[in-house]
Amino acid sequence: MDPYIPFCGTPPVPAELWSRWTLDPALLLGLAVALAVGMRVAHDRRLMAAGWALAALLFVSPLCALSMALFSARVAQHILLTLVAAPVIAAALPRLRLPALPMAGLFAVLFWGWHAPAPYAATLQSDLTYWAMHLSLTGSAVALFAALRAAPERGLAAAGLTATQLTLYAVMVTLAPEPWHAWHEVHAIAFGLSGLADQQLAGALMWVAGGAVFMALVGWLAWHFLRDDPRPRPAG
Repeated sequence: MDPYIPFCGTPPVPAELWSRWTLDPALLLGLAVALAVGMRVAHDRRLMAAGWALAALLFVSPLCALSMALFSARVAQHILLTLVAAPVIAAALPRLRLPALPMAGLFAVLFWGWHAPAPYAATLQSDLTYWAMHLSLTGSAVALFAALRAAPERGLAAAGLTATQLTLYAVMVTLAPEPWHAWHEVHAIAFGLSGLADQQLAGALMWVAGGAVFMALVGWLAWHFLRDDPRPRPAG
């Protein structure tokens, strides 16, 4: 039996990285179907097209292959997918009355679960598991941001919970004394990184980028809450 090749291919070396575009017919068909469905249900097609284009680029571009070698690249892919593409897609949809705290809890469970060593390793051994990870993370992130958008006044706690759990994960990854993922410990060497350095870079990306996104989000929710607060304000 031939050895399994991960969906994005074998881990690249630096010299071949920019030639490693993922143009798998099944991927392109799936992206086309997702765009067609998204444009059909969107109330803002420009936003939907923008969110879809970013999500598609994350799997078609060499970042997909790089995520096979570096844990930091996989984390960067997930940050862009769940904290940038997902809120754009959520903003393109009609308002969905979803409960913010349960959506934040679901996203937290999926994020921590998929990034634990055993489930994460399984995504490198099966296309089905790989796509289960990415579709569930993306779907839960879209649902979370749709809930926050629908009711900003009730979203502060959910945004705070999400910011806290992402920061906690980033701190644990950054300060861990040993690498969590043996796969990346082996393949990061080609890029001049130890497994631990690669993991620390991943944690720093999550800490800084994730923190910046949610600091802006909490500020936006607080502004909407204060703007829409119906209680009378004292004169002057």
